[in-house]
Amino acid sequence: MFQLGYDMSITAGDPLAHDSIAASDEEGSRYRAGVYEPIDESTLEDAPDGGSYPVRGHGPAFKKGPKVPRVPKLRHILGPSVIALGMGLGSGEFLLWPNLVAVNGYGIWWLFWVGVLTQFLMISEIERWTLATGESTFAGMARLDRVSFWPWFLLAATLISFFWPGWASQSAEFIAQIVTAVGGPRFTWQPLAILFLAFCWFGLAVSTFVYNALERFEIALVAGFFPLLGITLLVLGFAPTDMLNLVVGAVSIGTAPRELLTGEQFPTLLLAVAYAGTGGCLLLAQSLWIRDKGFGMARYQGRIAGIRGKNEHISETGFVFDATDVTALARFRGWMRIAERELLLTFVLLTLLSVVITCLLVTTTLGTNNPDLAGNLTGMLEQESAVIERMGGLWLRVAFVLGGSLVIFSTQLAIIDTVTRITGSIFYEQYGRKTTFWDQKRTFLLFLTILVLASMGIIAASWFGGEALAALQPDFLLLIAGPATMTSMFVFTLIIGYMNIRRLPSELTPPLWKRWGMLWAAILWGWFTAEQLSRTVMRIAGVESSTIESLTGHPIRITLYALWLGSLIWFASCLLPRKPRAG
Repeated sequence: MFQLGYDMSITAGDPLAHDSIAASDEEGSRYRAGVYEPIDESTLEDAPDGGSYPVRGHGPAFKKGPKVPRVPKLRHILGPSVIALGMGLGSGEFLLWPNLVAVNGYGIWWLFWVGVLTQFLMISEIERWTLATGESTFAGMARLDRVSFWPWFLLAATLISFFWPGWASQSAEFIAQIVTAVGGPRFTWQPLAILFLAFCWFGLAVSTFVYNALERFEIALVAGFFPLLGITLLVLGFAPTDMLNLVVGAVSIGTAPRELLTGEQFPTLLLAVAYAGTGGCLLLAQSLWIRDKGFGMARYQGRIAGIRGKNEHISETGFVFDATDVTALARFRGWMRIAERELLLTFVLLTLLSVVITCLLVTTTLGTNNPDLAGNLTGMLEQESAVIERMGGLWLRVAFVLGGSLVIFSTQLAIIDTVTRITGSIFYEQYGRKTTFWDQKRTFLLFLTILVLASMGIIAASWFGGEALAALQPDFLLLIAGPATMTSMFVFTLIIGYMNIRRLPSELTPPLWKRWGMLWAAILWGWFTAEQLSRTVMRIAGVESSTIESLTGHPIRITLYALWLGSLIWFASCLLPRKPRAG
């Protein structure tokens, strides 16, 4: 089967000639700011249901006619994965994984890169539906049943997971540390966190196109993170044995201390595996970002505007092509390949580099085997920065904490956009577009304002709530997201896999290695989900802690594990090759 054709011998007039597949530099450069090509849908025919076109399901008929756009070069499309990188750097990479390494050593490092590669595979599959149809994955999910259950379910899961302003709180806490370190007055983190949230609202709301503003912010904040932490590591140096232990830990697959599953370590591990990269429903936002960027068939969909921007029509359905058309198929596969390269370069490689730096820093300053630091993220950073000051001076401590504060703030900014974008898109696609009042701009601004005000309310409650709300501290606001985050990842893995394999034409479905990879994602994230839910239910039922943390065969655990295994069997059956559908 033909895959791309870039390196094949071609002749004049060949439909697979390079210039019929690849975009010119002039055309490709337009993707830096995002591409939208409005199209009169009344001139387009409805696509057949199935065969060489996607299955319509319970949604409106797909439209056929627009050509698959030519494929730009990698340098023209860098951006969407930088946002995913920024979200991951400020949580798992700067806080959670260094904490786990400081407690357990490098023997668990294999869990990190396995988690990153699992996310790489799933994010690329999240992109597939949008590249093929122009629709968001949420619009595709709405086609699976009459009541659009799964989009509404994921809307709730997104809010439960990321309603908490942990990243703004943690960033403000670090800035307060910097001010105190340089001789300034001590102050509480809450007012600064509220100011950070206000900046997030202003930066996103007053933009012309929301995505473009977010991308610029994330690139600037991530660009500040690597030099500041890189300089810190260069000045301090690190023991060659630490690098050797890191390499050994990377290949020590399957080994881990039992203590990881007990006490304060399991909640940290749960969220760290979820945030081996980005995490939770935030992964699904990649579909919305590439839609606003105009990748693939999303070129014809329209973008979300800010206050200063002009509304663009966002279609109620997707735009599809005949999957047996040789040129269209080659272009689609070209888009998949270039999107995967963008994801590999700006998400996977930079994520791995960031954790190498942060873990070497924590072991250089604090060493390993620090059980008292388990789950104590703020305490770890305070001890680490104090040692950095003793070893390199006050300026180095400021550089380190400032780098961490910048990247954690980048995470909060991206999360606010992403949660707003996900919830707003679901609300608009399932309800708002049926009204005369709600358009994408108004929907986005409403959900943005509600989310920011609610986050400010949580911070204000921690400020003025006294002892009753004293638990609303930065560490708590970060770790509370773990259970819902992991559960949503398991659920949408099953949904995305089913959509891409059973609803797309066979020519557009994932290759065999990706199908096995999605099954692995369901195994990894499903086990964490089953175990976390088991512990939660047993805790509510009053089961002893020793039983909860010992992985013994309690009836509650057996029941939830059985549900997990049953879902895996169903999912594996979906991965099998199928007979071609009738057109």
